Amino acid sequence: MTAAATALPEQDGIDIFESARLKPRYWLLVVLLMTQGLFEFFDFYIIGFLVSVIGPEWNLTFGQVSIVLLSAGVGQLVGALPFAWFADRYGRKPALISGIVLYSLAAGCAAFVPDGSWMLFAFLRFIVGVGYGGTQITLLIEIAPTRWRTMIASASGLIAPGGVLLASLLVANFLPTIGWRGLALLGFFPLVIAFALYFLVPESVRWLVSQGRATEAHDVLAKYVDLPKDQIPLPRVPKEVRRARLRDIALYPGRFWLIVATSSGLGIAGFGVALWGPTVLTMLLKIQPAEAAAYFVFVSIAGIAGRALWTVTPHFIGRWRSALICLFGTAVTISAAAFLHPYFVAGVPVFLLCLMCGSLFYDGGASNSSPYGTELFPVRLAGLGGGLVQMVSGFGKLLGPIILALIAGSGNLLSPQATEAAITPGFLTLAAFAVVGFLATSMLRYETHGVRMVTDEDDFVSGKVNAKPPPLA
Repeated sequence: MTAAATALPEQDGIDIFESARLKPRYWLLVVLLMTQGLFEFFDFYIIGFLVSVIGPEWNLTFGQVSIVLLSAGVGQLVGALPFAWFADRYGRKPALISGIVLYSLAAGCAAFVPDGSWMLFAFLRFIVGVGYGGTQITLLIEIAPTRWRTMIASASGLIAPGGVLLASLLVANFLPTIGWRGLALLGFFPLVIAFALYFLVPESVRWLVSQGRATEAHDVLAKYVDLPKDQIPLPRVPKEVRRARLRDIALYPGRFWLIVATSSGLGIAGFGVALWGPTVLTMLLKIQPAEAAAYFVFVSIAGIAGRALWTVTPHFIGRWRSALICLFGTAVTISAAAFLHPYFVAGVPVFLLCLMCGSLFYDGGASNSSPYGTELFPVRLAGLGGGLVQMVSGFGKLLGPIILALIAGSGNLLSPQATEAAITPGFLTLAAFAVVGFLATSMLRYETHGVRMVTDEDDFVSGKVNAKPPPLA
């Protein structure tokens, strides 16, 4: 036993958890929790390719295709805060599992939609979006010791672009043989993950402490900490247990608006590009959707590299500075795509190169911004902080494509004329959101890296909890 792991009289169970060595099973739980994010991203990105197939097959109009594409964003918008409130009130684990089951069932059932039934397809996509609201990473964040939390929480986003890569590879290789219905059936697979989570993953120890459930929290700590249970003291619980209310998130307005600034700046730009990128590339190269998917493998790889970059970097410079850099990089690369899309370098579209560079920031930056909202609030409201990120992300999924659609006009969404007209003004508008996010974030300066999550809200006062980075040079 090391000196750091010895239970001192003034320490409680959370103090031991913060410093002691953890059991191997802890790391298995971390990997399992991270894996579910891969399938959420797989589902979101594959729909862009599937719609590019069913649109012409079903003779869908501009408005019908737009509704199908945007319905998941609307669903996430609707489900984010209710699921977050449920997680704060009743626990992280039931909210997480419920969300996975809901979006998986809806995604898989899309394979059985009759030809031309676009309204049913759109409704299932809406339910998928509602389920996204429950797949927060709050549980993963709260089981991480402060010394590793920034890295672990950000690494949860590192595996997510694997879903984008998986979607691109499957579409490129199997769309011509198994069709879009065969690919849609893969939406059922996350049910396996939900089953494993139900039996293997315990409740968040910090949430249990915030609810005054010290004995249950102590039992969970004994599963994580590499010490005999009798050497782990009971966690200290708050003097007053407060139930989460939706309106309580407004008690911290600066943190609220910081989430809005960072998540909308990256999300509106990123999701707009994600849903329209394959269509634009299909038009520029005059190729089939399956071929465009093959090109988007490189965008996916860049996104994975970006996730890796912004998993490690915040551990050294903090979340706030990392968010600023990502917003700036997003604005620059999407603006370049707007102006340089007609050009080619050695036969490669500059548009594709810009998206690859941009993916380092708007996709990679999600590794930093997604956990930020949960970490900014005391544990009692951490679910709502994560839910706010989800809600703003839902706005991004909605507004990004809508902006491009409105600028394109009222013709068919897949029309080369309408799409080409939308590229420059539409992508510049997306870049403008990143600029606004950058300016707002530069003024709303809260740092969470290295700051311990607070289970007793009375401790959420001035000092390290409210730590801010030094002024910009």
